[in-house]
Amino acid sequence: MNSIAEILFIVFSCFVFSAIFLFAVFSCLEKEKRALTVSVLAIVFGAGLFILAWSFFNPIFFLFFIGILILFGIYSILPLSPATSVRIVSEPGQYDERDIMFARALYIEGGDAYRDYYFRFPHRKQTDDLIRSLPEMLQSGGRFYEPAVALVAAGYFEQVKAIYPFVSRRPAGTKTAQDPEKITGMVKKMTFALGAIDVGVAKVSPHLWYSHVGRGPGSYGERIFLPHHFVIVFAVPMVWEAVKKAPGMPVIAESAKRYWKSGVIAVTMAAWIRSMGYQARAHIDGNYRMILPAAGAAAGLGEIGRIGLLIHPVYGPCMRLGAVSTDMPLCVDKPVTFGVQEFCLLCTKCALNCPSGAISFGGKKVILGVEKWSTNQEACYRYWRTVGTDCGICLRVCPYSKPDNIPHRMIRAVIRRSAVARRLAVYGENLFYGKRIYRGGE
Repeated sequence: MNSIAEILFIVFSCFVFSAIFLFAVFSCLEKEKRALTVSVLAIVFGAGLFILAWSFFNPIFFLFFIGILILFGIYSILPLSPATSVRIVSEPGQYDERDIMFARALYIEGGDAYRDYYFRFPHRKQTDDLIRSLPEMLQSGGRFYEPAVALVAAGYFEQVKAIYPFVSRRPAGTKTAQDPEKITGMVKKMTFALGAIDVGVAKVSPHLWYSHVGRGPGSYGERIFLPHHFVIVFAVPMVWEAVKKAPGMPVIAESAKRYWKSGVIAVTMAAWIRSMGYQARAHIDGNYRMILPAAGAAAGLGEIGRIGLLIHPVYGPCMRLGAVSTDMPLCVDKPVTFGVQEFCLLCTKCALNCPSGAISFGGKKVILGVEKWSTNQEACYRYWRTVGTDCGICLRVCPYSKPDNIPHRMIRAVIRRSAVARRLAVYGENLFYGKRIYRGGE
């Protein structure tokens, strides 16, 4: 019995040391200094425990310990707490694009939009005037302004505007009959070929598009109606190394590049669909009619998290979305759940690190019929204008943003269904990567 227990002890120790060493290697590759330091200390501490345990080895105690550990491991990964989806309390209402800060920031004092909006919402005027008095993003005066990098980002945003004329055009005269299943496969294949990392299809519902035009091409206050039945939503990944530099200027340059990339994909797909005789409208940065995070969730690309953005199963929030709505018959995808609602409830790392306090620590609220977390868009955008970038700290600190490698893949797999695994993952995240990452002075 002693020899069997000793062999098991050695095998168990080798497994533990190998797992920690593997994590240390990946931490080194990710350039995560804290995670690497903690891993090395764990190996040193574990080696000391190994020597001590070997010196006073007790087979009965060891087998009992292994049994308890195995039972706890099994309990931790059992699907005792399946992931839940966002709860729809009542018929979801529509958002008005005139209310979002990206639109309100463009209202010029004395203009028709300015007069109309603040006549209806006078309590927002003082806050919005203060925000508009701050330096423009990508302009001198922002805390993290870098002229050369700002020009790169501005160049990409100009290229996005250059493709606005291709967003919506008349389709070819005659519709080409298509088999929904076959053409859906072709749509997805083409989207991937153009550079997307994921794509899904959802049925268009009124709550997925804005009620009125607030910015971009079109008349302010114009009622929006999309005569489309389906929306194709896709994701373009952001480079993690750039996101890790948030809220510095590189993050907005990366955002701009991905908005441009998603815009090119969207207008290309829309033109292709129109060539078959069907209506198609691209939805790209600054020229949306649809609310892409909600559409992405409906199309099975991810779940809406605490930060109000779409969390992808692999890339987390580190991506930019594009979409094409159309009347071409397509096969829809089902929404996915993989533990985001439960994990975000426990984590709150984004709220702790948000320099503007825009992300809530509290629970969900019912907003336009949907139970979800709310964010303070005024506080968020005010910070953007203060630093001159689109911040991105919430993307940087979100545990779901970690690179897609073996350790993180395993963690994502177990937190899908286990409440215990989710709590352990939160503790592990804070231990290896730190709870407070951004302190406002970087």
